[in-house]
Amino acid sequence: MFAALLGYNPVGTLLGTAVNKLPASHAAYLTGHTFFPSLIAAPFSHGLDIAFDFAIAACLIAAVASLLRGRRYVHEEHGRPASAAEAQAPTKPRQLVSR
Repeated sequence: MFAALLGYNPVGTLLGTAVNKLPASHAAYLTGHTFFPSLIAAPFSHGLDIAFDFAIAACLIAAVASLLRGRRYVHEEHGRPASAAEAQAPTKPRQLVSR
């Protein structure tokens, strides 16, 4: 697929010496710039559709899970639950003590 994005057609390499046994018009069509991109266009488009559908579903599930978790979660400090007043009060920055 990266070969098609870069403009390289790998069909000639894949066929190897079998290209020489084909009529010139068929060999030119197979190794030209239109055959390989048109060959992979439909499967690539289908794969992108599946990937984006999954991404949409995953984002919707994450949004619902985020909504269901509730409001603000206050972590416990050193094994004791924080009181409601401590949870809403702004904390003071600690001062560094030099020794």
